[in-house]
Amino acid sequence: DEQAAKKAKSYQDLSGFSRDGLIKQLEFEGFTTDQAAYGADSVGL
Repeated sequence: DEQAAKKAKSYQDLSGFSRDGLIKQLEFEGFTTDQAAYGADSVGL
C-alpha cells in the first residue's frame, strides 16, 4: 500500500524506528498489519 510506504518513509527519516516499532506505529494509525509490513519493507526494514 503506497500510503503505508510513504508514511513509513517519513517515520524512518524522522526517528529511525525498528521494524516492529514502525509496524506498530502504522497499525496504530489504522493501517492493516499487511499494509504496515509493506511499508516497513519499502524502507528496508
